[in-house]
Amino acid sequence: MKPAETQIQVQGELLLAKQSRKEGNEGRARVCARRAAGAAAQLFLYRHEKIIKTENAFQSLKTLKDTKKLPNRIQLAVIRLIQRVNEDHQLPAEIDLINEARLVIRFLEADNSGSKMN
Repeated sequence: MKPAETQIQVQGELLLAKQSRKEGNEGRARVCARRAAGAAAQLFLYRHEKIIKTENAFQSLKTLKDTKKLPNRIQLAVIRLIQRVNEDHQLPAEIDLINEARLVIRFLEADNSGSKMN
């Protein structure tokens, strides 16, 4: 897993999320936001030796939620990123997955100390 390639993937997915929202495709925006945060989580978990190489981005977010003591706001963001939509394919109006993804990504990028997780 190469950090530079992951960074490109993360930024690309965030751009796609914003573009999808502009085009009125909120479902695609959510998927892209999740993939962006998930890619950042994969790299973070890989650096901390807590990932299985076959994990996808969504699974990595679940692993992150279960393996790392996170600040409350970051924990909430991860929970929101893995939350399922309702029968109408909607999330509660107050949840903006692009913003939630950005919060998680910034936190994970800032924590590049390489220390082992509990």
